[in-house]
Amino acid sequence: MSIFEYDKEEEERKLRKAEYEAGVEAGKKETAVVMNKMKFPVEKIAEVLQVDKDVIVKWIEDK
Repeated sequence: MSIFEYDKEEEERKLRKAEYEAGVEAGKKETAVVMNKMKFPVEKIAEVLQVDKDVIVKWIEDK
C-alpha cells in the first residue's frame, strides 16, 4: 500500500476513537455541572473526575 492509498478501516477506527473520547468528555462536563448544582466544591469535582480544576471552572461557567 502506498502512502497515497486510503485505508478505510484505519480512518473509521480513528473516527470511532475520537467520537468516544468526545463522548467521555461530554459526560464528565455534564457530571461536573450536576455536582456543582449539588454544592460539591470544585476541588472535589476535579478530583473525582480526574480533570484539572481550571477546566471544571470553565465548564461550570459555560453551562
